[in-house]
Amino acid sequence: RRAVGLARDPGWGNGMDTFNKGTIEQRKFERLVATLQIKYYVVDDKYAEQLKSEAAYKDTSLAQIAAMQRPSTVLSGVTENISQGGLSLVSDVPMAMGTHVVCDITMPTLPRPLRALAEVVRTDSKDGRIVDRSAHTYKVGLKILAINKDDLTRIENFIIEEKIKHRLSGR
Repeated sequence: RRAVGLARDPGWGNGMDTFNKGTIEQRKFERLVATLQIKYYVVDDKYAEQLKSEAAYKDTSLAQIAAMQRPSTVLSGVTENISQGGLSLVSDVPMAMGTHVVCDITMPTLPRPLRALAEVVRTDSKDGRIVDRSAHTYKVGLKILAINKDDLTRIENFIIEEKIKHRLSGR
């Protein structure tokens, strides 16, 4: 969906949120500002392609997804916002454009994290290298490439529930 009106300036990284009247928002999914714990694993392209074809990212149970093998180096961070199509991740590790990651996203009302394969589509570091040595955190935009349909529904329900809470509280 495209909507003309007030849209966020895509130039995040300067710490300021600006709005430009008349710009076109090109996101397909509504996003929610949310701080969620996330663990992620950087994977190579071959492993990412294998995961995209795995049934676990399509029609299997959460238990089967949890049992899948994954790389051993665990990194962690928090989301800044989340949608059905992706999320903004804040971490202490810079990442290059095109990097594939397997994300375990902890949702507050669920007993187990959601798992998704994602790709870095925006980054505030240069080719995964540190640009600003005074920065201690880095932000990347992740596009979800593959996710179990039940987990996708859980993300959608979480966004709807949080939006309703905000409206009812008058925020």
